[in-house]
Amino acid sequence: MRHDVDENRRTPEELAVLFDLEPEIKELIVEGRSDAALLRWFFSLTAPEVDLAIFAVQDRVLIESDRVRELGHLPGNRGRVVAAAEIVTMKRPNQINGAFVADRDFSILGLDSCPNCRCLYFTDFTSMELYFFNEKSIKKLLTVTLRAPATIVAADVIESILSTLVNLFKVRAVIRGVEEPTPKLAGKVIDQMKFHGDGSSSLNPEEAIRKSCKGDITGLLEKYGEITIPEGVDVRHFINGHDFSAILIRYLQSVCPQVFREERRPLLNAPLFEIAMLTSAEVADLEGTDLFENLATFVHGGDE
Repeated sequence: MRHDVDENRRTPEELAVLFDLEPEIKELIVEGRSDAALLRWFFSLTAPEVDLAIFAVQDRVLIESDRVRELGHLPGNRGRVVAAAEIVTMKRPNQINGAFVADRDFSILGLDSCPNCRCLYFTDFTSMELYFFNEKSIKKLLTVTLRAPATIVAADVIESILSTLVNLFKVRAVIRGVEEPTPKLAGKVIDQMKFHGDGSSSLNPEEAIRKSCKGDITGLLEKYGEITIPEGVDVRHFINGHDFSAILIRYLQSVCPQVFREERRPLLNAPLFEIAMLTSAEVADLEGTDLFENLATFVHGGDE
């Protein structure tokens, strides 16, 4: 398995030809470098015999933002992955040597499309980070990485941050629905958030929307109230991956600030914290998910 990052990027059209004409190539293209690192680790253990190259889209694909928009996607890593997969499918619909992986993001609400392309796979939940939103992974993170006291129990942590995470997802969803230019969640919403002794947070969804959007927000508040989690749907479809790490940091800062002392202080940085979360992964847990099962089929020879 190759672990090097090839900086020689190609257009989707060029990749389609490579995938089709060079059968010795086996390649996965994902949204981010942390996603690529996770998949490299996973397949180094489950398919070490396969010559597999795994890239973040920024390191492999040349595609302009205007082209991404023309295909109906927002510019960004997800849009580039999905657009590239669609172009490869149009050019070489039967190739089985290249594949793409994208987050589902807001697809549960119809805000992000998940086109049916043979070479395109989607996460089981909103993003890769949500594979670690479970008691086992959080317990490992608390115990091994943060050396948290035994009084900080993973199940209690999940229960305490869950409603805040879902409410933030709903806030982000209604903001996404605003006409161009689409606003972003105001940074202070998370940066100034605190958790109380009973596990509740200071998040005020109405105030978060007001800080993030100009003008009358009455309609946005109505849309916020209309978003509910259907019965039987996994709540991980209603949590933003980056919010997971950011809110977990805010919660632990409020209830157990000592976990970020000394050499652990850099983990107050959310991107670094997300990298640390990757160490809580277990092969057996990932193997049982649809995405990793489908990728294993691709890696071991495709669907033909």
